[in-house]
Amino acid sequence: QGTTGSLIDINLGIDPEATGRENIYIRAGLLDVSQKDIDACFDDIVQFCDLGQFIDLPLRTYSTGMQMRLAFAVSTLIRPDILLMDEWLSVGDETFKAKAEQRMSDIVSDVSILVSASHSRELIANVCNKVIWLEHGRIKAMGSPDEILPMYFG
Repeated sequence: QGTTGSLIDINLGIDPEATGRENIYIRAGLLDVSQKDIDACFDDIVQFCDLGQFIDLPLRTYSTGMQMRLAFAVSTLIRPDILLMDEWLSVGDETFKAKAEQRMSDIVSDVSILVSASHSRELIANVCNKVIWLEHGRIKAMGSPDEILPMYFG
């Protein structure tokens, strides 16, 4: 039981014609973050994604890396009890990747339940205490990572 959040599509709602500033409010609104909460952390978002003066330019003028940093910064505002993820998010250049990795680790450590779809042995071994191996939509095996990972990866 608890609030549920998703980091499956961090680009959901992003509008290339809107400015970075407008996209923060659009994306955060879709994540059910109140305008008051967005206002309170707006400067932190801009600082985190390192957009500076570009925040008021249309997203279509951003590099792909800038777009991903903005989407990541806004999408990782959420701190649900139950988090749904498809793989681990890591975006940007090496400097930003370090910040992104730390933020993802913080989010995962804060949630009560993490449901992650992944083929990464390292990720599963590091963050999961139960593994469900699905094959063609059916459970093939279920158990601890120590038990299931050797079966899956051979």
